[in-house]
Amino acid sequence: VFSLLLQIVPPLTITHSGAHVILTWPTNDFTFNLQSTPTLNTSLWSAASPAPRLVNGNNTVTNSISGTVKFYRLGP
Repeated sequence: VFSLLLQIVPPLTITHSGAHVILTWPTNDFTFNLQSTPTLNTSLWSAASPAPRLVNGNNTVTNSISGTVKFYRLGP
């Protein structure tokens, strides 16, 4: 006998708006936080800034587009 626990990650939406990217995700799951990294090396993920704001019922972060690459995810 065994059990399987599946963790469903909420959808992360990334939208381009002028000189910014807007990241949004639902507020109904508090176990995931926005994280970012300059490379896809999983050991380098850290909390993204600024802190999310509530906009139209979603967590929202607006970041300016700079010359460096940044990857985003929702992580524990």
